Amino acid sequence: MNNFNNKIKSLAKIKSLAKIKSLALMLISCTALVILFVSTSCGLLNPAVSTETAKPAIAKGIEVVVEIKQGANLTQIAEMLAEKGIVDDAFVFRLYVQEQGKEKNLLPGTYHLITGDEFKNILTIITAGEKQVIYKLTIPEGFTLNQVKERIIADIPFVELQELETALDINTYKDSYEFLSDKTTLEGFLFPKTYDITVKYTAKNIIEMLLTQYQLETQPLDWSYAADNNFSNYDILKIASLIEREAYIPDERPLISAVIYNRLKIDMLLQIDASVRYALDKWDGIVTYDDLEVDSPYNTYKYTGLTPTPICNPGLAAIKAALAPADVDYLFYVVVDEETHQHEFSKTFQEHVDATNQ
Repeated sequence: MNNFNNKIKSLAKIKSLAKIKSLALMLISCTALVILFVSTSCGLLNPAVSTETAKPAIAKGIEVVVEIKQGANLTQIAEMLAEKGIVDDAFVFRLYVQEQGKEKNLLPGTYHLITGDEFKNILTIITAGEKQVIYKLTIPEGFTLNQVKERIIADIPFVELQELETALDINTYKDSYEFLSDKTTLEGFLFPKTYDITVKYTAKNIIEMLLTQYQLETQPLDWSYAADNNFSNYDILKIASLIEREAYIPDERPLISAVIYNRLKIDMLLQIDASVRYALDKWDGIVTYDDLEVDSPYNTYKYTGLTPTPICNPGLAAIKAALAPADVDYLFYVVVDEETHQHEFSKTFQEHVDATNQ
């Protein structure tokens, strides 16, 4: 009897423990569900917003370059802007664009936008269209062809040297520009000015711009002096290039022009230092006696007449001076003020020597 009672007590104890274990499991399950619900609601188990795996926030106020591709729709554009940090919420930006009635006005292009900017500012930019970047190319008066080439390479970053050298082949333009038909170089025809260049320009486009500007600037000029005195238009350009490199003071251009013509009339050596500099490609420092001995057709200390080609690309003022020399008998000039490059002009050699020794 005692054994039976003991068995009954043991079974009751086991059932009691089972109930307790069952209740405990239920409590654990409920707790887990609560934690799962809370975690999900708070994003603790959501990889997209997990503090351990969340994408770092993009700082506001940073300029970012974005590209809207041809054919991109509003949804694609909004998502791209959100990814770049330009807008905080792609969906809200879409709603804003639609509310403004601008869904069909978003233009392809490359834009500079600010992260976290106001929707209004962003929409204004991408509906206005891509702004072209303008590069300023300044060709000073008196630059040689080589100096023009160096300036283009230095100031226009998307032009390659090989492309430019190919573009400087005069044969490319002879059919388009009549004044180049019998020439061997573009020297003299690359008109000095400041030009606006965009990324859509090729090296050939740039050279064509300079040549066209030369044509526009020189066509209206009165070239009758050349014909009346048996000079070609090309001779005038050569003389203008010599004036450009020799004259520093504007009022002296017609005087230097007169000296050149007066010497040509009597077949006298021009003896122009700038022509020797061109032959040697030496534009700094003084011209030495050794420099004057260079055997080159551009050395006007050795060879009479004009140089084979212009020695630089002259500006309009120098060309006008070549077409209208001063009515004077000067045959000589020398620099008498190293700071201003002012010249003293003389009719005779003795006067020239006296001016040189001042």
